[in-house]
Amino acid sequence: MNQKETTCGICHRQTILFYKETHQSHTLWECSLCSGQFWDPMKNPGSEWYEKDERYSSRNQNLRAKPERNHREFLSDLPRVGGKVLDIGMGTGNFLSAAKASGYDCYGIDFDRDAIAAARTGLGLSNVYPLSLAAASQKFGSGFFNVVTLFEVLEHLENPEDVLRLINDLLNEKGVVAISVPHRNCPAYLKPHDLPPRHLTRWNEASLTKILNRCGFAVIRLKALKIPLSYLITKFHFWSRGVTSFNLVKKMTPTGPAKKNILRKVIYGILPTVARAKDWLLFGLPAFVLWIYVLLRGYRLGLYVLAERNKTATK
Repeated sequence: MNQKETTCGICHRQTILFYKETHQSHTLWECSLCSGQFWDPMKNPGSEWYEKDERYSSRNQNLRAKPERNHREFLSDLPRVGGKVLDIGMGTGNFLSAAKASGYDCYGIDFDRDAIAAARTGLGLSNVYPLSLAAASQKFGSGFFNVVTLFEVLEHLENPEDVLRLINDLLNEKGVVAISVPHRNCPAYLKPHDLPPRHLTRWNEASLTKILNRCGFAVIRLKALKIPLSYLITKFHFWSRGVTSFNLVKKMTPTGPAKKNILRKVIYGILPTVARAKDWLLFGLPAFVLWIYVLLRGYRLGLYVLAERNKTATK
């Protein structure tokens, strides 16, 4: 069956859905009204599943201090500087740390208590809480924030439209929301984890704009993020793991009494640079060829959008 008439999992309207693909027990459908794609069943696996997922659990022990690419898009715009910003799904707080340095009054929420603890102790963030968005809404109340950010979170949600309407209520009259999501025009071999139960929706420019408009926002800036060469270098590193990787960084990490070994600490400090140089030397040429190919095909890695709360949400 290539299409069916039923309720959309994103916009909740009666519509025609078009079949896209199947993954295990999940089926991907595209809505003819909102253009969004969602996996059925559309069910988030819960906090315990994420806490056991190595992609998320390892971040708490290896804090990222620097902002990531989607964060840098926001920091290049710097909307409502000096206002209160809430980062939903903040992880260990590297974005909030950068936003704080830029002059924002920073708040953050995440369901991972270990991530919150790491943000407090490792980055010195104070107004961060292990809360759901609904609980945060009750805690802070309507119109409390000038900015709300949602980086690489929307695709995990089983109720994206409900969440955006809650965000609308949390923002003051001229508040803004910044969102980043994976772009659905990215080949599976570059985004192998863009599957359920981890990710429940897929987005492009049209679908992200439509859901924001429905939830009371007008897009200020929308940018499709190209696939950088450095990203492909990293992919080649993981594709060849076990063949060209010797885990020297991990093996040389100071632990226990070894932390007092000055020479070992110095060696550990330079190993990441040596490892990156090795990757560029080994994979630079094949990665460059693949980079040219993905550029010619028009593939995109992600989407970044900045939108302003300036109209009433629709049903």
